Amino acid sequence: MRLYRVIENSNSDFQSPKKKLEALVTLENIYYIGQTVAVIALLVSLAAIWFQIRQANRLAKLESTREIWTNANQMLASQVDAAEKVDFLQRALFSGEKISDAEKSRLYITLSGMFVACENGFAMAQSGMMEDSFWPRMLASMADYLRPAKGRRWWQVARIRTFASNDAFVQVIDKLVAGIEAAEQKEQT
Repeated sequence: MRLYRVIENSNSDFQSPKKKLEALVTLENIYYIGQTVAVIALLVSLAAIWFQIRQANRLAKLESTREIWTNANQMLASQVDAAEKVDFLQRALFSGEKISDAEKSRLYITLSGMFVACENGFAMAQSGMMEDSFWPRMLASMADYLRPAKGRRWWQVARIRTFASNDAFVQVIDKLVAGIEAAEQKEQT
């Protein structure tokens, strides 16, 4: 701008440089318009990338939920795919019958496997990699194994022996057990 004034204020008849300077100013304006358009294009591109990342995260979340659901269903189905297994769970967990030490070990391992899968679901829910509605359903399924007194006795051992390193998960299951016991006491009164 200053050069423009110098030429304008001079008494010489340099019309040609003045016109060139005006042309440069016009090119400068075009340059700024181009820069503005480039910034807008960059912002639109960033918005598109952000949208794609959100979609990819959503798909990853759905896929991990599906995988956890499939694994949980397979594990649960494997516990009842033979009459002997169903009889064992019924007798070991739900009936008042005494069970042998070998059966206690089998029950411990069976329930531990199920609750390790539940712990995995808890970790996925905490990290946001599972559908929000899935974790409460998974927890409700685990409550079925804690309603019998034998299931709660198993948890009192397992919470220290198997799950002590995951305090947050232990607290969630402890809260579940406390709710079950409170509901039982309420029914008895």
